[in-house]
Amino acid sequence: SFFFFKQKTAYEIYQCDWSSDVCSSDLMAQALTLVSPLVSVPAYWKQCRVVFALAFLLGAGGIIGATIGSSLSFSYLNELTLFTPLFGVLVLFIALQIIWKLVHSRRMARDTTERAAAHFIDTIAQGHPPCDDGVKIRLYSLTKFDFEFGNERFQFNPFYPFFVGAGIAIVSSAFGVGGGFLLVPFMSILLRLPMAIIAGTSALAILIHSMISIANYMRLGVSLDYTLLMLLLGGTIVGSYLGPLISGYFKEAWLKTVLAVILILIGLRYTGILVI
Repeated sequence: SFFFFKQKTAYEIYQCDWSSDVCSSDLMAQALTLVSPLVSVPAYWKQCRVVFALAFLLGAGGIIGATIGSSLSFSYLNELTLFTPLFGVLVLFIALQIIWKLVHSRRMARDTTERAAAHFIDTIAQGHPPCDDGVKIRLYSLTKFDFEFGNERFQFNPFYPFFVGAGIAIVSSAFGVGGGFLLVPFMSILLRLPMAIIAGTSALAILIHSMISIANYMRLGVSLDYTLLMLLLGGTIVGSYLGPLISGYFKEAWLKTVLAVILILIGLRYTGILVI
């Protein structure tokens, strides 16, 4: 989603004049959010950098959470908006967690995540196919999902991402904020996954959620500025195509640093300190 522009809550959407440019821009933002995964996910998939089960669990939880969040927003809009600064503080806290882990990891031996990322980068640098060290499913059941990436093993309980996906969607729908950026720190900090597979996996999860959101906008009869949309799509498609190609060459620490900076800007935006 677009990080620095506040999306509408369900109540604001209900009250919106769909002939206005403001409302049309919301649908265009959602359309661009949909197009980006459509371009990037196949590229990540070819490199074996998508954990499909995790993406579908997050997406399924997101659909349920968005429904609940929209209802909360419609019924309690005034009360919920009072907590927007608190949401900003939460995002800043997540950013500080990432920074702390980055600083702490430099003093410690490489953990599983860093070893996997480094091994994957070495595989690409040596000219081997990315799938040689890509995602490989080892075990799946109702209580455990186990896969390998970068010659390292990762596992999680399937119910965990489902409920977290629902929770993130509830927050994003209720407060009218883009929830996609919260998926990345969740997978990085709590699931301890490498950034190399987080990008493609989160993009697929966002794709699932965006399809439902766009269908709702279209049902409400919003119109689009197709000329502007085509111009924006050009940059979106180029960026979505180049991202998967070059991200595999960046070190884990660099990617997490960029994520921390983005989260800080988002947190400052929602606390009201930074006005954009």
